[in-house]
Amino acid sequence: MMSEDEPKSAIEIAMEKLRARGDFAETFLTDAQKAEIAETRSFYRAKIAELEIHQETKMRQATTLEELEALKKELTKEKERLHREMEDKVQKVRENHPGQQTKKVRK
Repeated sequence: MMSEDEPKSAIEIAMEKLRARGDFAETFLTDAQKAEIAETRSFYRAKIAELEIHQETKMRQATTLEELEALKKELTKEKERLHREMEDKVQKVRENHPGQQTKKVRK
């Protein structure tokens, strides 16, 4: 814990403001939720790495600049899709997992 005379970080100040307005719900994740989120993120990081390796191989074989640019766009689009999909699944775990405790913080 911080003592009263130590300066606060920007995050601590922002959290205090949210608590004061009543706009902050403190959520506690269960160990099962944490494990499921870690597993989900690990799975998607592996999928993205696999995609990057596959696309890099295709990019090395590209014969024109246009082909290379199209492959780069495809890689970016697919990475963004996988990232969104991962975050959606993580959010579902946070919202729908049984036993989740939420405490509304009000001043």
